[in-house]
Amino acid sequence: MNNNSHHGYIRMPWKRPENVPLGQVWSRFKGREREGRPTHMYQIRDMDASIAKKCLDFMQEVFLRDEPLCKILNINDDPVSIATIRTNWETYVSQNVSLACFTEVDGQPDELVGFNIIVIKSLDDEDEDLDQVQGESWKKLLKTLITAESLVDVFKHYGVDKFLTSSGLTVLPNHRGQNIGARLFAAREPLCNALGIEATATVFTALESQALAAKCGYEVLAELEYKDMMKYGIDLTGCLTPVAKLMGTKFKKN
Repeated sequence: MNNNSHHGYIRMPWKRPENVPLGQVWSRFKGREREGRPTHMYQIRDMDASIAKKCLDFMQEVFLRDEPLCKILNINDDPVSIATIRTNWETYVSQNVSLACFTEVDGQPDELVGFNIIVIKSLDDEDEDLDQVQGESWKKLLKTLITAESLVDVFKHYGVDKFLTSSGLTVLPNHRGQNIGARLFAAREPLCNALGIEATATVFTALESQALAAKCGYEVLAELEYKDMMKYGIDLTGCLTPVAKLMGTKFKKN
């Protein structure tokens, strides 16, 4: 969604390899001067359990409010859908591959400024039965994402049995304009290299995230016009973004 898709897989057999321990820093960079404020050093590292709840609380507050499909489907007025999405996010975070960006002081993480909920999708995943999904608004959103993703077989396209996808990228307002979104995208590559994953693909549902993905070198694999969802009884009329884009890239092997 916004940045990125929410899937709904009830079984995710992929596990982070033990030889890639949690707690690694994948990127460090210096921020830009803005409005006379001093520049920060930033680091992007594994999201661990100590900050997962804080990240998901922020996603629930900001992402569900701002993401185009969530807005048009009034997700925030559907507590059952919110609870289902929250449970999905918690499942994704438990894979231990999500990323968090912090300001850095003396080489250590200080203030949380952004994060990306990441999911490793594999051929062995069991698709969720939409009839069993709780929350009518969420069911419509999930059907839209699944429809977009089904336009291309990502596994065949990239010749892989697993790939990285994403379920939301958020940067806190005080640190926007520091290129943190693009840096979080870039940090996926060293993460994937360490995990032995060669490709990434995500359904991007907002103009901003589609532009960011293009800037970061992602190719458009398929497009779904939101008006086409009317044939499934899903009315997305008025959505400020007209299409969902399935976008991806294959990483160069080290």
